[in-house]
Amino acid sequence: MPNKKQKKILMCGTNTDVGKTYITNQIIKRIMYQRRVGAYKPIESGCINKRGFLIPNDAKIYFDTLKGRLPLEIINPYRFQPPISPRRAIKLARKKIYNKDLISHLVNFDDCDYLFIEGAGGICSPLTLDGLNIDVMKRIGGDAILVAKDEIGVINSVLLSVGKLMQYKISILAIVLNKIQSVQPQGMNNKRELKEFTDIPIIQFVNKKKNKTALDSLAKLII
Repeated sequence: MPNKKQKKILMCGTNTDVGKTYITNQIIKRIMYQRRVGAYKPIESGCINKRGFLIPNDAKIYFDTLKGRLPLEIINPYRFQPPISPRRAIKLARKKIYNKDLISHLVNFDDCDYLFIEGAGGICSPLTLDGLNIDVMKRIGGDAILVAKDEIGVINSVLLSVGKLMQYKISILAIVLNKIQSVQPQGMNNKRELKEFTDIPIIQFVNKKKNKTALDSLAKLII
């Protein structure tokens, strides 16, 4: 039976390489000893071929963090080697993978109190033969955390993504600004500027640094 009390967190991004996996993994580490937590990365492209077996980089991070509590095949059931959009990889491999196929694997996480679902690329990136990331998010249900790279131009990307999520009636728990580049333009303050355009909580992370205050704030919004 589906776990009706389960809270689904949709980890989405404004683009690829914004730090969705990094942020998601930090949250999982923060709450995994308080709650039963699961991670689901339905499709991953750009996998490494090791002796004929594809190793998914992002899903392997979750597998290691969860200390094998969930098999890698459950965390990530579909994987491809070319570092391209999953939809294109599916086509090149002559596979048939649709939105319903991704949804069907959710039963494997019924014993999780919190399930973090990470798509591939930005919210409108092609994911399956019949849908974008956001189409799958809508069908899964849950609340979104929007991750964006804290850089010049991010305000436009965030506002466009927020507008699309609102159009799909997907609630947004928080916007995460992930500072990946240590050197930034003088005077830039994306958090302050974004606050002028949205009431959604905005939390800043510094990639690869300790983010206890940011993690505590994000955990309060989730739990």
